[in-house]
Amino acid sequence: MAAAAALAFGPAACGGSGPKNKDGDGTAVAFSVGQRKAFPMLSGKTLDGPQLDMNTFKGKVIVVNIWGAWCPPCQREAPYLEHVYEAYKDKGVQVVGIDTRDNVPQARAFAADKQLSYPNLVDGDDGALLSQLVGITSLQNVPSTIVIDRQGKIAWRALREITYTEVAAELDALAAEK
Repeated sequence: MAAAAALAFGPAACGGSGPKNKDGDGTAVAFSVGQRKAFPMLSGKTLDGPQLDMNTFKGKVIVVNIWGAWCPPCQREAPYLEHVYEAYKDKGVQVVGIDTRDNVPQARAFAADKQLSYPNLVDGDDGALLSQLVGITSLQNVPSTIVIDRQGKIAWRALREITYTEVAAELDALAAEK
């Protein structure tokens, strides 16, 4: 995996209101093991209703995707994330979505339309989940995707739309780590 290699792409992301943190807009960055910092294991209500605590996924690689039904890049990348989930769920990888700035029926309709089978946390009107990610991701870049290694540290982050191929490459590299 490239050590802190920043790949600049045109910002294919939706903006939004909320706390400003524009560092790295439109980029994807892989972090070397020594540069990784801990990801806060979030918990909250899912679109399906039950509570989810990301601590239950400790020891797995976790792909976290922040999305909104109102966001065209999120709509385009959703099938890629479902493909990642299906291809890697038996290889110690968990995908978790975080829906933001939607009402629950709108978000449920999006998840049903895109046939998302992985759990999706709901960041309510108070923004309680995303506020825990200040300094980790740009709170106004939606979509954003973060890959967390088996030790609970951030290994890769994209502040833009992603593809299956690039996430799969990162997951394959993480699987090779000892």
